[in-house]
Amino acid sequence: MKKPKKGIVVDGSTRGNPGPSEYRAIDLETGEILFHKKIGLATNNITEFIALGHALLYCIDKGIKTIIYSDSQTALSWLKKKHANSSLPVNERTKTANDYLKRILLKLKELDLHFDGIDLSYNEIFITKWYTSEYGEIPADFGVKK
Repeated sequence: MKKPKKGIVVDGSTRGNPGPSEYRAIDLETGEILFHKKIGLATNNITEFIALGHALLYCIDKGIKTIIYSDSQTALSWLKKKHANSSLPVNERTKTANDYLKRILLKLKELDLHFDGIDLSYNEIFITKWYTSEYGEIPADFGVKK
């Protein structure tokens, strides 16, 4: 497979699982950070899902037609289902992450996402898997894996 050179890449990071979390999106062609958010205590799956959902909503809001890449199969699956299979407790430490998650899910329920059996799309925004084994680490990675 040929490594993508255009599109938006997203990634989430936690220090612990759950742990302090952040996510970001980067323009693959320019290296520009499109957004970077710290969301308090969350799981890695929630953080990856929020990053992916935020990127889709960002593209819709800005009228950007592109490909969004995520290395998280779980986040892609949750996006397809418009449902996060999470049991993160709701408390003061998880409030920000849970608020982001709730808002993303509400917005996603309004969208008519198309699934072709492999990839998701919405009005010329395509959402697909970043294949780390083929392309190397996703450029939005935070570099904190152990």
